[in-house]
Amino acid sequence: MGLTGAGKSTFINVATQSPNKLKVGHSIQSCTDAIARADPFKLDGRRIVLFDTPGFDDTNKSETEILRIIAFELEKQYRQGKTLHGIVYLHRITDQRVGGVAKTNFRIFRKLCGDSSLKNVLIITTMWSRLESELEGQRRAAELASLDDFFKPAISQGALMMHHKKGTVESAHQILRQILKNHPLALSIQKEIVDQRKTITQTGAGIAVDEKIALLAQEYERRLKEQLEAAEEARRERDEQSRKEQLEEAQKVRQLLRKLEEEKRSQVRQYERLQEQFAEAEKKREQAVREAEERSRQLRWEMVLAERRKAREAEEAEERNRALRQELEANLERKMQKMTLASEFGSPPSHGIISGHSSASPPTQGIIVSGHSYEMLPMQHQSSYLALDMNEEDASARHIWKFVHVPNELDDSHRLWKIQSARNGKYLCATERGGLHALRTLSPTLWCTWVINSNNSHFEIDRHDENKLDDESAILVKRGRRGNLVGWSALGDEPHAYGENNQRMPVECGTWVLKHVN
Repeated sequence: MGLTGAGKSTFINVATQSPNKLKVGHSIQSCTDAIARADPFKLDGRRIVLFDTPGFDDTNKSETEILRIIAFELEKQYRQGKTLHGIVYLHRITDQRVGGVAKTNFRIFRKLCGDSSLKNVLIITTMWSRLESELEGQRRAAELASLDDFFKPAISQGALMMHHKKGTVESAHQILRQILKNHPLALSIQKEIVDQRKTITQTGAGIAVDEKIALLAQEYERRLKEQLEAAEEARRERDEQSRKEQLEEAQKVRQLLRKLEEEKRSQVRQYERLQEQFAEAEKKREQAVREAEERSRQLRWEMVLAERRKAREAEEAEERNRALRQELEANLERKMQKMTLASEFGSPPSHGIISGHSSASPPTQGIIVSGHSYEMLPMQHQSSYLALDMNEEDASARHIWKFVHVPNELDDSHRLWKIQSARNGKYLCATERGGLHALRTLSPTLWCTWVINSNNSHFEIDRHDENKLDDESAILVKRGRRGNLVGWSALGDEPHAYGENNQRMPVECGTWVLKHVN
């Protein structure tokens, strides 16, 4: 803010460095007759927006109209919840004297801000490059700050005086950095119009403008009285020409008075119309926001419903797949139960220990039936059973294991099994270090069984590895002081089992006797 020609638009153009320059005047004619919003820019990570305002001494508009323009913009921002971080009031340091116009306009400015908001005001002197010396500028700045009817009251209320000496970008940014320190505050005219619901003429700034108009009206009335007295004197002296001139001059003064009064009434009506238009625009904006929010809620709800449908369809598809898998497994189980074993040299084939027979009759020697349970005894230590608990065998425990066939689609010559405890449902699983655990798991170890002696149901039980079909690893046993210690190890020249403390021990037995239980 500031008088016409103080350098407001120039200051903004320098500070923003925007290609969209505000129009700058170089004469006494004003170039800014409305609030101009400059392009936003960043300073120290903060987004700044500067507004250029016409001066109260505008050559095209009256002070009342300028106040209406500024007040309406401030009211609009305040109703939207926006407050200013500060106001930069610019003044030419080159002015030889401070005239009545400058003093009156700054008094209106102070009323517009209010005493409580003056601490967010910066008074900036400009045009230092036009001085003969900087010393002259310092003298004038000190004089401005000391004038009781000008800057001194504002400075005493917290306003800060600074100088835009070089007119550079850095100088402008240094001034704005001072404003960045402020806490945004509502101006007096914003609170008066919005919170206190005053008309513009009832605000402090409006009253200050009215005081000036009142003084001007008093001056016109004085002049009118003088003209009428002069006309009466001319009538008495029968000077018709002089009387006519005095009456014409009096009529002009009457017209000026009527113009002042009409201007005052007109500005109030215009401001009220602007307020009504703004209220209607806000009503439409709020309605548009509500409609957009409703559309957004509807879209979100449709997305939720679509996700639910998708999840339900996935569950239904999974249920169908599960039922299909169960049907396929049941068909496979029925097929296996009806399967006839081919024999070689009068005994089951070396890999063929999956059988089909009626569950009502006991299984044939050398045959494992899917879903049936067996005791597992080491061939050389048939006094104890395979009973795993934390990779240790309790020699006195009697454990029963159920063999469940797993189809092998890659190689039908390998019969694969899941071996499950009939007591607790845990699966027999191999560890990476060669031990064995009984675990509850969805992906248990798969085992291959090979007939060693079909008459005595002797089997070699190997860990299945799809990547190493020729390098199976058998379940082994070593009799120790704590019973039969069981592990698995790759069969070779020197196979080993793992026992207590994961110690490798020479294999004593790798053949198992399976005794059918049910």
